[in-house]
Amino acid sequence: MPSAAYFRRQADICLRLSLIASDDGVSSRLIAMARDYMATSRALEQGMPAPVGDRTGSAEPTEMPAAYELPSDTPDSRADT
Repeated sequence: MPSAAYFRRQADICLRLSLIASDDGVSSRLIAMARDYMATSRALEQGMPAPVGDRTGSAEPTEMPAAYELPSDTPDSRADT
């Protein structure tokens, strides 16, 4: 089983990809995947079994949750649109 750090890195990758995705549906699915990865990371850090998440992207978030925002020095490509 991969470590909690692995799942945090995967969440970060998904969020970064969601910022550059040109399709809102793809962006929403990537954000949902990032949430699942973060939940798995937290569960592993607490010694709990990893949750089985829904990576279908059925949730349609309108913006990135504050808990998942990238550092302020990371350019936000959506700000240009």
